[in-house]
Amino acid sequence: MVTAEIIAVGSELLTPSRLETNSLFLTERLNSLGILVERKVVVGDREATLSESLRAALQRSQLVLLTGGLGPTNDDLTREAVAACLGRELRQDPEILNHLERLYERFGFQMAENNRRQALVPEGAEVLPNPKGTAPGLFLREGEALVFLLPGPPRELQPMVDDQVLPRLTRYLPIRRRFVRHLRVASLAESAVDARVESLYKAQPQVETTILSSLGIIDLFFTWCGRDDEALASRHLDRLVQQVRQELGSSVFTDRQEELEVVVGRQLLERGLRLATAESCTGGLIGKLLTDVDGSSRYFLGGVVCYSNELKQNLLGVRPETLERYGAVSAETASELAQGVCRLTGSEIGLSVTGIAGPTGGSDEKPVGTVYFGLSSKGQAQVKHRRIPGDRESVRMRAARFALDWLRTELEAFVS
Repeated sequence: MVTAEIIAVGSELLTPSRLETNSLFLTERLNSLGILVERKVVVGDREATLSESLRAALQRSQLVLLTGGLGPTNDDLTREAVAACLGRELRQDPEILNHLERLYERFGFQMAENNRRQALVPEGAEVLPNPKGTAPGLFLREGEALVFLLPGPPRELQPMVDDQVLPRLTRYLPIRRRFVRHLRVASLAESAVDARVESLYKAQPQVETTILSSLGIIDLFFTWCGRDDEALASRHLDRLVQQVRQELGSSVFTDRQEELEVVVGRQLLERGLRLATAESCTGGLIGKLLTDVDGSSRYFLGGVVCYSNELKQNLLGVRPETLERYGAVSAETASELAQGVCRLTGSEIGLSVTGIAGPTGGSDEKPVGTVYFGLSSKGQAQVKHRRIPGDRESVRMRAARFALDWLRTELEAFVS
């Protein structure tokens, strides 16, 4: 497999005020060609450091991409560092210089003397036009390795990669196609998912498996890289995906690039059902996730953020004796909240959540992370209880996603 390294140049990228994002775009484009990005490095505006990083990268990888440091100022040193590292002279390219002069003249500006630095080209380099800015890109071959110098601004870099870099990669490198399958899993921990499917993916070492965890969601990626053999890749990938699906069952909520709330919304639409929510500890987060989806007004009537006991009682009809005997964080309260929001809104389904998100408010009986969920339909309510780990943000998001996933599984079996 062809390996690549990305070197992002700029002292500002080593401060908390600027985030380096070009490597994410580059990695996605390179992966699509079956090229593995093995390292990403950020270096400051020092010629010696940059030369050292490039020298090390060329010893390890067939492809090196440098981003940034091609501007006109004294701290833009990428061209100089690359030329010094490769032992090549820098020469001024008259075509680039002429282009820059015409560009400044067209906009009515006097070109500063330091802009002439942008016309410097290492010996043997090929110039990559930049229609979006003043700094052209550069392409060099160093032995068996390919080196690209790309501008830092994403609006300049991205079209240059698609129009100039990718065609050269397919010309000079043994490109392999990349085939990917994706499963998304809810309501299971990352360790639990891996324990259940590890033996399955290890039995197919030709498929690369990646497991990524976020709050309440696990993503499984299965990747095959090969030479245009789509039929062979599909056989291996589809067999593994089928085995994983069988093992994880209903915890798999999609094999597409879509969120849990999109799946839930589609189920509600297909069944002609309307949903309303009653949220305490999640503070409206379930409603926020649902309404992030375009068209959600067709199935989501709205929600009540019922933080106080008074609102739970006066608006949603939770009985005073329930709150007094069992407390706001209880199965009984969750049940009455779900039924109450159905009565209030006329929805066919009510979904409720009440808990202790922390960091304060817990007790020995009900520690931080204690959450109860209610689901009401056809005049009947069900309740679930979970102890959710993490800080306040984690508890709230995991609780919201667990509630949506519980609704999803119930909708799968729903009979009107």
